[in-house]
Amino acid sequence: MRNNNSAVIILPVVVVVVASTIIATNFSSFSFGQNETNTQLVGLNYIKEFDSNGKFITSWGTKGSGPGQFLHAHGIGLDSAGNVYVSDAENYKIQKFDSNGKFITSWGTKGSGPGQFIQPESIVVDSNGNIFVADFGNSRIQKFDSNGKFITSWGSKGSGQGQFKGPWGVAVDSAGNVYVSDQKNPVVQKFDNNGKFITSWGSKGSGEGQFVHLHDIAVDSDDNVYVTDGRENSRVSKFDSNGKFITSWGSKGSGPGQFNEDHGIDIDSSGNIYVVDTRNYRIQKFSPDGTFIRQWGSTGCGPDQFLIAHDLKIDSSDNVYISDSGNVHFKLEAKC
Repeated sequence: MRNNNSAVIILPVVVVVVASTIIATNFSSFSFGQNETNTQLVGLNYIKEFDSNGKFITSWGTKGSGPGQFLHAHGIGLDSAGNVYVSDAENYKIQKFDSNGKFITSWGTKGSGPGQFIQPESIVVDSNGNIFVADFGNSRIQKFDSNGKFITSWGSKGSGQGQFKGPWGVAVDSAGNVYVSDQKNPVVQKFDNNGKFITSWGSKGSGEGQFVHLHDIAVDSDDNVYVTDGRENSRVSKFDSNGKFITSWGSKGSGPGQFNEDHGIDIDSSGNIYVVDTRNYRIQKFSPDGTFIRQWGSTGCGPDQFLIAHDLKIDSSDNVYISDSGNVHFKLEAKC
């Protein structure tokens, strides 16, 4: 999608039927340039909510740095009360909303002190309402209470036990144990709720239990662990809670069950798995054994469209919340 020579492409309205889903693509005039962003994204909302079949429910969040605004919406976390927590990698903060998108509070500034961030990524909330944030640029995990009060943190830059090179995904199991996927060091590490190291697994490669470019991580009701491994491997891998490999699925492409930069992942109450397929501008839904069920999404700023979808979380009613980072990775000129 990146091209050193910007070009304008005029594309018509196209309706594509794939499997059980109809995807409507309505493009305006797009111009792609390398490492550029467009500040005008009128009509884009950064947080979107759908039902479990991909039907749009609501959205919120515009571009900016004020309450309810984002520059780079990334991680999403949900608590038992239905509150939504969103990390902003370029505003260096976490924002808290109710389930309808009403702003409640925020915390964080740029830095390396407690409660500060450098590129906060994924978020997860445990059964006690504690919030864990993957603080990518500081090579650590930070833990907060539900109002953003700092509790503890762990991690330093490195590849040893309890160290990280680029912590990206974070998840918790039924016992409150914390799992972290490291994008720059292809391992998953497991900790107790306060950051004490328990175990780890993974190495670089394409074999069973190996990773190339780890993104997000999720845990199901049986404490099985799912990780998205983007780019070269383009797949989802499933493990038990101790890191024993169970299965995997996916390959690079744009067909059902294929991925082009798979990112966020979560599991609904029936064990179905939802995956953000970022560069295919869609969400894919799979059965517990990895069988493709449906997909939704296309490129654009509409209610059921995406620019750079990143994370995904599912609430107790199986509604799906998705973060869209806008155009932070490329220039997009469009009438949204």
